[in-house]
Amino acid sequence: MELADVTIKVQWVNNEQIRKTLGFRDYPVSELATEAWIKKAALDSSRKDFIICMYGTHEPIGFCGLKNIDLINQKAESYLAIGNTDYWGKGLGYETKKALLDYSFYHLNLNKIYSFHQAENQAMIKINLKLGAQQEGLLRQDLRVGNEMKDMVIISILKKDYSHLEK
Repeated sequence: MELADVTIKVQWVNNEQIRKTLGFRDYPVSELATEAWIKKAALDSSRKDFIICMYGTHEPIGFCGLKNIDLINQKAESYLAIGNTDYWGKGLGYETKKALLDYSFYHLNLNKIYSFHQAENQAMIKINLKLGAQQEGLLRQDLRVGNEMKDMVIISILKKDYSHLEK
């Protein structure tokens, strides 16, 4: 993720339809604040942030990454959002998550990737389960979204389970 990506990321994060699937608390997000966040994130060795682009056209369609990278315990938290809703339901979330797992397990040599999802975000939960992840727990009324408290699901996958799936 680079400074050139600020405008499109702000558009996605401020889109109500996208925002419903995210765990962000502060809205709307400004370009200035997002630029400052990108600069800070770029210096943080415990995270890797990416813009998702279409093959061939390089059109940006979303963002993903790893945070809380713990090289000692070989784990990290992943996140993913397809910001361009024209691409929802086309398998790109699955392909992106798979690429992120490949990078995590085979480049960073991590052992466990975990993620948090609103319990009602069945699309992301299904993507993770299809890739071999398991639900580890339910965090009841864990996240305030507007005036509602939302349940969060924690999902994880181990390298051995993913490697087994790849065969």
